[in-house]
Amino acid sequence: MATLIGFLFVGLGSKRSSRFNGWALISAAIAMIAASVAEIIPSALAIDLGWQDSLLWLALGGFSVYAIKFLVNQVENRRPSLTGSVLVVTLALTLHNIPEGTASIAATGANLEAGIATGAAIAFQNIPEGLSIAALAMAASQSRLRVFLLVAVSVVAEILGAAIIWINQAYLNSTISSHLLLAVAGMMLAISFLELLPQGRKLLVSAKR
Repeated sequence: MATLIGFLFVGLGSKRSSRFNGWALISAAIAMIAASVAEIIPSALAIDLGWQDSLLWLALGGFSVYAIKFLVNQVENRRPSLTGSVLVVTLALTLHNIPEGTASIAATGANLEAGIATGAAIAFQNIPEGLSIAALAMAASQSRLRVFLLVAVSVVAEILGAAIIWINQAYLNSTISSHLLLAVAGMMLAISFLELLPQGRKLLVSAKR
């Protein structure tokens, strides 16, 4: 639900400038990178699975975002645009919210302290997630209703993920917990570096013209 707070920053009130949206995207990216590096990845690495296995799942999460970006660019005839970035970020965050919804429950299953820390980190970085979707969509001249629906889809995905793992928690173990956390972190890092930072920079450059 914290994702909706991010929507409120840009989705309500008067239309935001390109400069505002640009800084919003960069701020969201920085927050997501910080949450991944400072909280989510350490929580996963606390379950000692070896660096090769950890790196593999981190890379798989990042590659999934790259694959989504590639497919969207193919549909758009290889012409990257703000609208394309909206689709990439929304799809990627929606997909990543399914395992993210399971992450805090999964971490709790391994260690209560890790579960609390992971839950707090996820709640914190959900705000810039909602902010990133809303800022991109507003910059692409989407209606407020459509912006809200895009953010809402991401929220529903996270609730769905939490419900799935809650129902099937008997099958949960420390290995699955670590894999989920690392995949989520990989997706967040890829979204930040492939979409949010480049689009934020473009918006700031265009605002200076």
